Amino acid sequence: MASGASASAGANALGRLRFPAGATHELLADRLWLHGLPAQVLVFDVPQSPRELARALSRQQPGLADLHVLPGQLILSGHVGDDRWVARMEAAGRERTIGSISSVSARAVPANPQPAWLPEGARVRLDVATTERGVRVSERIWEYALPPAKMAPLIEAGLRRDGWAPDRKAGAVQAWARERERMELLLVPLDAGSGLRVNGWAP
Repeated sequence: MASGASASAGANALGRLRFPAGATHELLADRLWLHGLPAQVLVFDVPQSPRELARALSRQQPGLADLHVLPGQLILSGHVGDDRWVARMEAAGRERTIGSISSVSARAVPANPQPAWLPEGARVRLDVATTERGVRVSERIWEYALPPAKMAPLIEAGLRRDGWAPDRKAGAVQAWARERERMELLLVPLDAGSGLRVNGWAP
């Protein structure tokens, strides 16, 4: 991996990366958190092959030194200052690559603790939150060893104990509200256990 000195000599922010003519790229959301850590995500569509793009990104930021080759995908990662950068690149036709680059602060303290209503035993699989136009929008997925029939009453009891009330139900999706906060929950079978997806909105 490149040294900190060489990493700092390259592009030190996602917005400073350069892409070839014909590329499109955009930073997502006003503010973004991944697993409770402040982050930035840049999505791109580039008229280059994944390998060519990986080389171009490494030239711009030597800290991107770890390359992993997966079926249909390249992942380029490394540390840039106090941040962890991860670029995911996927071929989308001849000489075309789509993907994203994320930057997560490695020293920040997670700002998104487990909610008080969540039953014990949860294993987090996804935790993404953004703030757009003053509204915090989140999507979180947990996995449990217990099946939905046993998890459902535990989840409902926890929600009521934490001040949430049922809002409505549309099929398998349950909506809950607490003052100006809203959530939609989906509990599904997952192998021998269950998966819980929660989409939330809060001012």
